[in-house]
Amino acid sequence: MSENIKILNRFNLGSGVISLNKVKNRTNAITQDYKVCVIDLELMTITKQSQLINSKNLPHKYAKSASSSNSFACVCEVDSKVATIATVENQIQAKYKLKTHKADISSSIFSPDSTLFATGGEDGRVFLYESKDFRKFLSLPYRPDYISSLNFSKDSRFLIASCFNKSNIIFDCQRAKVISIFNSVEVVEWGNFFDNNSKLFLIMRNMQSQIYDLKENKITNIQNNFNDWPSIFDIDESSEIAVVGSRGSSIYLIHLKDNSKIFSLKLENIAGISSLCIHFGYIIVGSVSGEILIISYKDEDDRFKKACESKDYKLASELLDKNIFLSLQECAKVFDEDWEGILKIAIELLADNKIDEAIELTSPFTRDISKKNAFSVYLNKSNILKKFRELIDNKFYEEAYNMALQNKILTKSAYFDKLESIWNKAFSASKKILEENGNVDNAKRLLEPFMKTPKKEAIMQLLNNLHIFKDADNYIKEQNFKEYFSLTFKFSYLKDTELYKKVLNLGENLFEKALNAKNDKDYDEFFKLSKFLQAFPMYKDSIATNTIYVSNLLEFQKLYRGNRIMEAYKIALENDELQYLDEFKNLIKDFELVSEKAKEEAFNGKVELVSEIFGEYKKINYWSDRIKSIFQIAYLEEFRINFLSNKSAINWEHSIKNYIQIFGKSDEIVEFCEENGMSPILESLQNDFIKQDFSFQKTLLSKAI
Repeated sequence: MSENIKILNRFNLGSGVISLNKVKNRTNAITQDYKVCVIDLELMTITKQSQLINSKNLPHKYAKSASSSNSFACVCEVDSKVATIATVENQIQAKYKLKTHKADISSSIFSPDSTLFATGGEDGRVFLYESKDFRKFLSLPYRPDYISSLNFSKDSRFLIASCFNKSNIIFDCQRAKVISIFNSVEVVEWGNFFDNNSKLFLIMRNMQSQIYDLKENKITNIQNNFNDWPSIFDIDESSEIAVVGSRGSSIYLIHLKDNSKIFSLKLENIAGISSLCIHFGYIIVGSVSGEILIISYKDEDDRFKKACESKDYKLASELLDKNIFLSLQECAKVFDEDWEGILKIAIELLADNKIDEAIELTSPFTRDISKKNAFSVYLNKSNILKKFRELIDNKFYEEAYNMALQNKILTKSAYFDKLESIWNKAFSASKKILEENGNVDNAKRLLEPFMKTPKKEAIMQLLNNLHIFKDADNYIKEQNFKEYFSLTFKFSYLKDTELYKKVLNLGENLFEKALNAKNDKDYDEFFKLSKFLQAFPMYKDSIATNTIYVSNLLEFQKLYRGNRIMEAYKIALENDELQYLDEFKNLIKDFELVSEKAKEEAFNGKVELVSEIFGEYKKINYWSDRIKSIFQIAYLEEFRINFLSNKSAINWEHSIKNYIQIFGKSDEIVEFCEENGMSPILESLQNDFIKQDFSFQKTLLSKAI
């Protein structure tokens, strides 16, 4: 077993662990042979276990068909098309049998808030149920192959469903709306949301990890991060790191921000990793052989935290050597935040031929593979750094600049900063001479060492067009940044001056202050700074976007306070960011109460009562798909009730056609027709009629003539 991890406990359940789910202070484990176990993470004992199904037909050892929540566990027997739902709170006991799929169930998942349950099958169907009674209430668009995996976002709002034909659906459960359908280059083994549900992290069967951007609607980052087949992952509490388990028994830590590998290690004497979750300060790993490892990343006595806070990188590194997963602690961010400064010092040491000191300085950081690679670039060119430093020390500026042009890494070194500083001092001194007494010869003498460098154009312009530089100075003194940047655009050599760099630094500081003011809800200060920053071309678009957002936010809050609900929804629909506000969440809660009442009446087939309950909500576009889905339930239940009590009085061909014109040939209408011997009617109806947009109708039933 790897020496630098801390295994607190291990269990062997006798059969492959295909599901691990985090619940309060415990984890629920489900095995390949349909056994459910509850492990108390405080007592480190198995408190409950039960065999739900006895069958020789077992799921694949890396199957995604089992899942659990606070109250329930699901197992799906092979060759049965049935999901068995058991209670787990008091005793583990089968309670529901779900028979909605027409082929075996290949994936199941409970939402993190335990309110929803989803199944995906070999029939290409994905169904959503309410976990309080496991009534099916939604289905996703049909997929032409098995569903490979399902997963909910952390806030239970979104669902990703991946298919063996390499297509993926992102579904908004709150609005009952498909957000995106996209194809991946390989089958997605597992996926989940991060960055406020704006991105997806995906692990693939071709040993890649990918980032899908929901706003751009495309894959934005692909990396070959794995040496073996990744099987499962979980995202840490900060939502910044993914811990990935593989079929080759390796664990990988991946930075979600840039999809880069931090490190990997192989767990020894354990079979492939089939399940994994991060919970209660532990990484809980399940294997295909039935073993469960409880790996701690807790910071005992806050030693690691104190070392990070005091910048004692060496001690922090020694503690990481004993437990590498301390990397998941929040305080470990110091290794990312301080890296650029450390690298710069290390480059100086390399240039001074102090290679051992540079290696020692960076060693606490270079367990991160990306940092190790960055340092290696400079380490391998230490001779170039040394020569570059010597050129600057000996005032061979022409050769130094040429060398920097050929080796871009030199521009990130402190010695390049020194070279630029020497140039800026010479330029400023020459400019001052020309302004005070016009002595061109003295100015030329100071600038001569730079005449054959990239600074030549700026030098010639200074000697021949001093007034342009004076204009630039005056614009800055007058804080006329619009004219100043217009001048720098016209005369690009102005960008090669110290003044330009100072103006850029000013803009960067002001932009940071503006964003802080926005985040602190100091909107008066934000508007004041944003007005100033509009003159800075590099921040113009970003500050305009933020200004629009703040303006919309204030307008939304005004509408909310004035109880102008329809207008508030309209502006929130046009601006996704507003949907994260507390006020909008309150609107959601209000609608959910109404929706639950309407749904209950829908399952009773009371269409008009559903309409009455929704009232003005029917006019709010934000909820149109959700409301449509509930009316769909109501119309179908009305069909069922009338088929049983009033069959002969209904023209079923017209009624079913009315339904299909609005909802299409959905699973539900197909099921209704199959159950009631009306499949020939359904098959006879062609799709050549005009599909209607949904609008409330009192009934879709047509009376028989």
